[in-house]
Amino acid sequence: MNKDIFKKITIYSVLFGALFGISALIPYLQILSVLIMSVISSILITIYMERKKQIGQLTIKGAGIIGAYTGLISLVGFMIVYLPLASILGAVVQLIFPNSIYFSGIKFLIQIWWLILLMGGLVTALFNSFALIAYIYIKDTYFMMEGKKEIKGNFTPRS
Repeated sequence: MNKDIFKKITIYSVLFGALFGISALIPYLQILSVLIMSVISSILITIYMERKKQIGQLTIKGAGIIGAYTGLISLVGFMIVYLPLASILGAVVQLIFPNSIYFSGIKFLIQIWWLILLMGGLVTALFNSFALIAYIYIKDTYFMMEGKKEIKGNFTPRS
């Protein structure tokens, strides 16, 4: 892979993670945004880069590497945006409504962010890697069945 491609993937992953970090502040979208970010962010970024012609045809091995990298970097972008905004929002809610229950666990999350990043990074890297491998495999199989392209490097013909 080219260093320029990895720079673009890094920028898109951080932006994607930040976007879902902001959307996770909305209570009803929180679970959905974390799920999308941790499972299919690599597919969405790859589709975007393919449509902009910034990335070529991926092999299964390349898809696994890019999927894991995208998952980890998007989690970093998510945490950089979500944790400070959630703590500020929680402090504002606590000032306005002193006896209310708010997301008080944010102080604890900030203290152990490195542990969340390590464990969450492994999980999101694994899920995104698998999702991108499955996407590339299904896409290449579809193109082979339709006869639109001859895919080299991903498959060996069966006899």
